[in-house]
Amino acid sequence: MPEPVAAQGPGMACFGLSDGGLTCLNESGWKTYNDKNSDLPTNYLNAGALCPDGKIAIAHFDGISLFDGANWQQVPKTENYSSADSLACGPDGSLWVAHFQGVSRYAAGQWTTYGSELLATGAAANELVYDVAVAADGNVWVATSRSVALFDGKTWAVFQNGQGFDKDLFFNALALDSAGRPWAGYSNGVAVYENGTWRLIEKPDYNSPAAMTLDAAGKLWLGSIVGGVATFDGSTWANIDRASGKLGSDQINAVAADSQGRVWLGTSYGLSVFDGQGWQTYRMDNSDLGDNNLKFVVVVKDGPPLPASAEKTQAGLTGKLEDAAHAPLAGMRVEICVETIGFSFDGETPCSDQPFFLSTQTDDTGVFTFSNVPAGYYIIVAETGTGWAQLTDQFGISSERTLLAPGDTYDIGTLTLETE
Repeated sequence: MPEPVAAQGPGMACFGLSDGGLTCLNESGWKTYNDKNSDLPTNYLNAGALCPDGKIAIAHFDGISLFDGANWQQVPKTENYSSADSLACGPDGSLWVAHFQGVSRYAAGQWTTYGSELLATGAAANELVYDVAVAADGNVWVATSRSVALFDGKTWAVFQNGQGFDKDLFFNALALDSAGRPWAGYSNGVAVYENGTWRLIEKPDYNSPAAMTLDAAGKLWLGSIVGGVATFDGSTWANIDRASGKLGSDQINAVAADSQGRVWLGTSYGLSVFDGQGWQTYRMDNSDLGDNNLKFVVVVKDGPPLPASAEKTQAGLTGKLEDAAHAPLAGMRVEICVETIGFSFDGETPCSDQPFFLSTQTDDTGVFTFSNVPAGYYIIVAETGTGWAQLTDQFGISSERTLLAPGDTYDIGTLTLETE
């Protein structure tokens, strides 16, 4: 395992929100930046990264924004990609974006794109480029779904089945340790590159890490979409999940570490922070976090002091359910929950396996009411008599999120169930 990281002094932590901009925490407390109160050009952010100069780089649909805690700098977008999957900063001030069909570098005011054909070959060739990381020596590491590639500034070296690995591996995430060694997370473990070879550390009961980091002590943290987080201390794996009471959700979208030794997990239901001794979870109902669904986490130096949680006034929700003929639907179950629901669900009802949900029934007039609801964004699903339907966004393909502010009772109006 790598050497421990020394403390670096006070810093801040920033969290990319699902669609509300950026919330940052420093010694003064919480503040959310959006396209109305700052120079952040859009509220829809894709990825974030810590730069060597202490700035935070933020990738979005309009390009990249650099933020030092007070000032903003904008980098125009290239047309060579539409959405960033990952973002990294080089020691020379360059910016690297991993995206579908390749990886792009911004340096000296210009963009250069390296196509995915350079990152994997033969049977491993693919267009899914998931992650990028830049070491202190300038070496760039990129993970595709079936390979890891290294760029030394002139040429690309590719590691895949038959070239550095003796079997097919399906990669999802990258992290660099304090010695600059890459750790590549794959479907059931992690691979570390040292002394010119890859060493596999398998974990059969772990499923596809979505994010990973190494903490100040050198311990590896891997977050998954459905299984919480796993740690590896050089000899032993350990699992931490929502059932332990330590995490807000088992869906881990981001993992970051500070030089003070703390680990910050951005989940689909809040920010969970491990301080070396215990856990603290922040959500919209107990802090000024701008959203419970965090897309990325970036922590500068030692990070900020952790504030005390402060429970906020609860909210309410009411509405009416009717069928396609506009007749009220009585006695139907209505649920609200906190994570996006797909076309299928694992629990008894669509919301029952989620970190938080509430259930009620419509009355004789089709009216439903929820009271004592923690502040936050909620998904609404309703029983139809033959199944379940959910309130979807304007495109009809994703769950619509309804904001319940502290102390408010929101009337969503009449919800009409559409016929197939």
